[in-house]
Amino acid sequence: MHIHKPQKIDLEQIYPCPCPRKRGKLKPIALTDAFGCDRCSLLFQLENDGYSLLQLGGIESQQHTWQWIGKWQPILGNSQQARVETALMYMASGLFFALIIVWALNLKSTLGIPLAILLFALLGLLIWRLLVIRQRDI
Repeated sequence: MHIHKPQKIDLEQIYPCPCPRKRGKLKPIALTDAFGCDRCSLLFQLENDGYSLLQLGGIESQQHTWQWIGKWQPILGNSQQARVETALMYMASGLFFALIIVWALNLKSTLGIPLAILLFALLGLLIWRLLVIRQRDI
C-alpha cells in the first residue's frame, strides 16, 4: 500500500471539486483563502496549515475536510472516526458470530468446540479493544 503525502494547496490553481456527483471545478475566489465550485455552488476555505480544505455550509450539519494528494482525500473527524469504528465492530461481530454458529453446528469435528470458544474469545477481545479506542477519542 502506497501512502501519499498531502500537498500544499495552491490558491492560484484550479482543482476538481471533492463532491463527486457534479464533477465541478474549484476555482479560487479573489482576495480570499477560499474556493468556489462552478457546479455545486459549495464554498471551501483553506485551513491555516495550507494543507487542508474545509467545506463551508452545505446540506449536512457536519463540516467536511479534505487534503490534496493528487486527488481529494477526506480527513475523518472524531465523530466520523467513531462511526467508522462502530460499524467495523458490528461487521466483525456479525462475521465472528456467523463463524461460531457454523462451527458449532458442525460438532462432528474434534476441533469444532475449541475453535468456537477461541473465536468467541477473540470476538470479545476485539469488541473490548474497539470500545477502549472509541472511549479514548470521545
